[in-house]
Amino acid sequence: MSDYLKEAVEKYLYDLSSELPAPGGGSAAAFSGALGGSLLCMVANFTKGREKFKNVEGEVLKMLSELEAVRKKLNSLIQQDVEVYGVVSKAYKMPAGTEDEKKARSASIQQACKQALEVPMQIIENSVKAIGLAEKLLKIGNPNLISDVGVGAVLLEAAVRSAEINVKINFKSIKDEEFIKSKTAQLQGLKRSISGLAETIVAGMNL
Repeated sequence: MSDYLKEAVEKYLYDLSSELPAPGGGSAAAFSGALGGSLLCMVANFTKGREKFKNVEGEVLKMLSELEAVRKKLNSLIQQDVEVYGVVSKAYKMPAGTEDEKKARSASIQQACKQALEVPMQIIENSVKAIGLAEKLLKIGNPNLISDVGVGAVLLEAAVRSAEINVKINFKSIKDEEFIKSKTAQLQGLKRSISGLAETIVAGMNL
């Protein structure tokens, strides 16, 4: 690991542990997902181009492309969560001295909270996609890196569960019941699609 990378990771962890308002749990959820996605990319990279896995080369390359896209998205969401927190915080700090100011403040808070909720939803969507690919990678990937598939899947599941907490806490500030109903259905569908999958992947490692 380069000195620059060490410093960047240390800075992030320091900020996360400090009294700064952000980064927080949402950003950490994205970080967990990015770590899991990166591990799956590594497994795919150690599988492609090997004569031993020539018969699955095309499938592995396709998976690698999809995993790289997920990894990059989750990486970007680490910072996006920090940014949307700033938007929410700014809305709550708006003046509320007059009725017009109260209405403007309330509308801004609702808009900001809906915007903030989209970040953990995207963390969940991308992590769910990667866990599905992990299941396939366990079967056709380089068996020398089987533990990395398992660790990747567990980290991605942690990202899903962590981001779900942030979705639900945002629900408490949103008054639009139809919006909440729609997002709840979407969340439940995503969770159902990977229910028990990380455990199945780990079990498939025959530890």
